[in-house]
Amino acid sequence: MVAHYGEHLIDALAAGSEDARLLRVRRGSPLLRQRYLTYTAAGRPIEWTDDRYRAGTVAFSVSNSAAAAPLERHAGPGVAGR
Repeated sequence: MVAHYGEHLIDALAAGSEDARLLRVRRGSPLLRQRYLTYTAAGRPIEWTDDRYRAGTVAFSVSNSAAAAPLERHAGPGVAGR
């Protein structure tokens, strides 16, 4: 199988009980979450991640190019105007 494209969703959330225990933070502490889904050219999902990071421990870099497909903007759950 060959990965053809992927989608990233990066958002912030408060640590729940399990995340707090695993990441050694207080419940409700801010976390950065990255979800990623990779697809084949036929649109079949082949990889999925749901990662959580403690505040101040990670940075993401995003590069854009005029030759790339246009960016899309989606409102997250609970965001007005969705």
